[in-house]
Amino acid sequence: MELRFVLNRPRSSQNIGAAARALANTGAGALWVVEPLGFDRAQAAKLAAGADEILERMRVVRTLDAALGDCLDVVMTTGRTVAGALTPEQTAARLLSQPGTCALVFGDEVRGLTNRDLQRAAAVATIPTAHKSSLNLAQAVLVFGYEILKARAIATIPEAPAEPQADERLLSLLRDRARGLLLASGFLNPQQPDLVLEELVSLLRRARPSRREVELLLAAIAQLERMS
Repeated sequence: MELRFVLNRPRSSQNIGAAARALANTGAGALWVVEPLGFDRAQAAKLAAGADEILERMRVVRTLDAALGDCLDVVMTTGRTVAGALTPEQTAARLLSQPGTCALVFGDEVRGLTNRDLQRAAAVATIPTAHKSSLNLAQAVLVFGYEILKARAIATIPEAPAEPQADERLLSLLRDRARGLLLASGFLNPQQPDLVLEELVSLLRRARPSRREVELLLAAIAQLERMS
C-alpha cells in the first residue's frame, strides 16, 4: 500500500524541505504537495538536509482532488479541538490497516485546513499538546511519521477485500451526482445544501463501500434523473 503525506497549499518552501527531511528520517510515506505558493527548490533543499530523494520523488499537483482521487482512506489533520479526533498513534494504526492507497493531509502554516476540507475526510486527527495547540508544519509531519514508523514494526499486512473498495474519486462523483438530484427533489436546503450532503457522504465513507456498491448507487441516480 502507498501512504501519502499531502501538504495542502504550503506557504514556505523551507517547510516543504523540512517535511521531506522528516519523511526521510521516518520512511513513513511519499510526499505530495498541492499548489505550493511560490515554490523554490533551492530553499526547500536547504532544510531537507540531504533528503534529496524525497524531494526528487515529490509529486506536485494543482488540486486536493488530484492528490486524493485514488485513495481508499483519507485522514486530515487539524490543530483545533474536534470531537472524536484520532491521536497520531491511532492514525498510524488506521492507515496501516488499509489494503490500498491512503493519505494524511496537512493544511497550510497559517490557517490549516478549512472546515470544508475537513468535511471531506474519512477521519480527523490532531496532536495532543500541553499549552500551545499549533505546531510547525514539519514538526507535525515528524510526529505522525514517527508513529507510523513505530506501528510498521508490529503491523500485519492487511488482507485484500473480497471486492475492490470505492476510492475518493468515485465517492466524489457520487456526491456531485446526488447533490443535483437531492436539490431538485427539495430534500436539500438550497441555501446550505452541503451541510446535510456531507453528512450523507461521511456515512458512506465510514461504511467503506465497494466500488460496485457505489456504481449501483450512481446507476440508481441516473435512472431517477431520466424519470424526472
